[in-house]
Amino acid sequence: MAFLLYLNAALYYRPHYFDVGGQRLNADVLAQLRHLQERMHQGAAADMQELFPEGFVFTNAFYSLSWSEVAAAAPPASQLHQDAVSESRWAVQQIASPQGRAIFNPDLPLPYGAFYVGWLNYALGKQLAAQLPAQRLTADTALFRHNCARLARVLDSTAAPYPETYPNLTWPADVAVGVASLAEHDRLYPPRYQGPIRSWLRRAAALTYSSGLLPHEVEFASGRPREGARGSSQSLLLCLLADIEPTFGRAQFRQYRRHFVDRRLGLPGIREYPFGSALGADVDSGPVIWEIDGAASVVGRRAAQQYGDVALAEGLHCSMETFGLARTVDGKRAYLFGELPLADAFLVWGNAAAIKPGPAPAANWRWRFQLYCLATAAVTGALLFWLWRRPR
Repeated sequence: MAFLLYLNAALYYRPHYFDVGGQRLNADVLAQLRHLQERMHQGAAADMQELFPEGFVFTNAFYSLSWSEVAAAAPPASQLHQDAVSESRWAVQQIASPQGRAIFNPDLPLPYGAFYVGWLNYALGKQLAAQLPAQRLTADTALFRHNCARLARVLDSTAAPYPETYPNLTWPADVAVGVASLAEHDRLYPPRYQGPIRSWLRRAAALTYSSGLLPHEVEFASGRPREGARGSSQSLLLCLLADIEPTFGRAQFRQYRRHFVDRRLGLPGIREYPFGSALGADVDSGPVIWEIDGAASVVGRRAAQQYGDVALAEGLHCSMETFGLARTVDGKRAYLFGELPLADAFLVWGNAAAIKPGPAPAANWRWRFQLYCLATAAVTGALLFWLWRRPR
């Protein structure tokens, strides 16, 4: 009974906010970043590379992107803004280092591949966007523009919309992150890449899977789907499409809700595979439990926030706070006892979508779970009463 009470109370989690120069910011996001900051400077990204194929880049990228969200929200004159930019830049430099590109092939048409160049440039673009023009370092701007030019050139020169990440291997989400960096360029500077962006969208939309969603993996030469849509890549693609073309992103989000948003015991979660398929976890997914993918749900929380689905965003968020064993100690907030920095990096990027206060859901999304709890309590109580009254 006590456990059921804990679960129901935890599902009413609300982030704490604090004031910085007149701006109210999410204190729990900052506490998550303070926990990660210590781990990152102790080599957490290298540790994650030992566990996940692109763990070093992913951990640094989400860490940088989350600090950039803080920097963009904090007043430019505040110490928090300066600290956030410094941490974001540090993580970008980690990606740009020889260690960051060590596992990628320099001899591809896009040297080091779509995944590496895309995440480096997207994180760098968001870091620049969080700064006033006068604050941006010349070297950062030059690297960003150089990478944008390379990305656009390769996108224009390939018949299929998806350049390689590894030789003859390509994934749409890896390419979308680079396209999102081109869109970021055109928000920061006089537009140069609307042509390549529109061309990519047109070609990608023509090669969707039968569900109408962008596929998880494609044939390199043709761009045709090799594997259909999956929750982990769809959640990420939706976050990127919000930067590239929100109208197309909203259409994809509607299909995503139809095929991937599910419930377990009344609580929302994102499936790794669409309804009708029950495959398990692999190297591209997070842990898949009861057909729900943890990574897809974490990033899906950000996607739902970006597309205005407040009830889904809060439901996913509160479920993660409850079952992720979130705990704040000495101003540092960690999940799963802080044992998996990549998970913390995913979570903080998802939560950073709500760096500023937003509207609360109009309806009580918890009611299904509460009914399950009431039924469980009633059955348990009846069983205990029967055992107590049973003749001895």
